[in-house]
Amino acid sequence: MLANASCVITVVSLVTFLVSSAYGAENSKGYIYDAKEAGDNRVVVINRVTRYVGIQDKSDVRIDAILTEFGGYYDDCGNEVFFCLTGPLEIVIPKSMPMKQWQYHGLSCKNVGETEGDVIRITCRSIRSGGRRGGGTFTYSLSRGVLSIDSSPVGGSRGGFELRGQRGLFSPGSDP
Repeated sequence: MLANASCVITVVSLVTFLVSSAYGAENSKGYIYDAKEAGDNRVVVINRVTRYVGIQDKSDVRIDAILTEFGGYYDDCGNEVFFCLTGPLEIVIPKSMPMKQWQYHGLSCKNVGETEGDVIRITCRSIRSGGRRGGGTFTYSLSRGVLSIDSSPVGGSRGGFELRGQRGLFSPGSDP
């Protein structure tokens, strides 16, 4: 009986570890955003250690995967006033909200739609290209960080991506 209990405890521990590795990885090394559309097997992976944003397949997603041709390195352009990334993701979010619109680091951004609780929908456009290139649309929570990437240079505008896990990019207490 004791052997069976030990076996059950080991299996439960292993399952807990695997689930937390798959869904909790955003807290340590990066963030995973799953494609929203049914049948779309893409994920956006943001690796905080290497500062690389890439597209991977859902079936074999890993934060520390080998770099893909569908992505690139990001620059952390944040300061004491703004969270900011440029590169495959182009996003600027004020650290002090609410704000209706702002400009920083070549991006013009604004709060679009109605704020629901602590969730804000943000769209950014490149000032340099007249808004034709760069930027993106994101959903941001003051308590959980970026919840969805609805359009971006790396993921395009097809369907968008939603956070896997509880805490996303720019969540309180985390670095990009």
